[in-house]
Amino acid sequence: MTGKGGTMERLIALEGATNVRDLGGYGTRDGRSVRWRRLFRADGLHRLTGNDHRTLTELGIAAAYDLRYGPERAGEPARLPATIRSVHIGLADRPEASFLDSLELGGVPTVEDAADYLLRSYERYPELYADACRTLLGHLSDPGNGPCLFHCTAGKDRTGFAAALILSALGVPRETVLGDYLLTNAHWDRGGREPEGLPRELYEPVFVAREDYLAASFAALEREWGTVGAYLARKVGFGDAELARLGEALLEP
Repeated sequence: MTGKGGTMERLIALEGATNVRDLGGYGTRDGRSVRWRRLFRADGLHRLTGNDHRTLTELGIAAAYDLRYGPERAGEPARLPATIRSVHIGLADRPEASFLDSLELGGVPTVEDAADYLLRSYERYPELYADACRTLLGHLSDPGNGPCLFHCTAGKDRTGFAAALILSALGVPRETVLGDYLLTNAHWDRGGREPEGLPRELYEPVFVAREDYLAASFAALEREWGTVGAYLARKVGFGDAELARLGEALLEP
């Protein structure tokens, strides 16, 4: 899939998902760039159509890594072509009730509550998703595994953290990582998930990507481990040798 002039398109147009994007083309600090059509991020894949299956098959995607909680997978199982292996790397259960669930239970939120909930969640991601990121990085380090996709429900929070960590591991500058993260605001269709009967400002922070959310993940990571490299080596188990293999697999020479 190419755009005008033969350039690659980052957004993968599907009928049943709206936030499916190629992470290729981003430049690194040493002047290289991430290979196109090797790594994809996505939102929920439970509404994919036959046309979507053909598109994903043409992309050669071998595996879809699911970062959702167990109940999310059970309630909205991914509908993937038979050629794509689905791998659950999310948590079995939610670490705490979702903000939207608290609204349904009769909570009385303030405008700040939703943002505070997201900030706390992002602060926990480096601890909660270290194993998931190890699995993803391991797949990506072996070019024989083929292209892969990873996703959650919106393709925003858990997926956003994983994408940020992978791009950082490849040497993509923080400002570029942030720019990729914020693209969710341009592409994700919320799919009727917004609660009814409440002022929009009370829940809007749950549905957007914000710079301070992702910054909270990096701040928590750096408080505990000092640098992204130290976190990768000590928590994720991905040191210099593993990062070199990752670069060989995913970066243009």
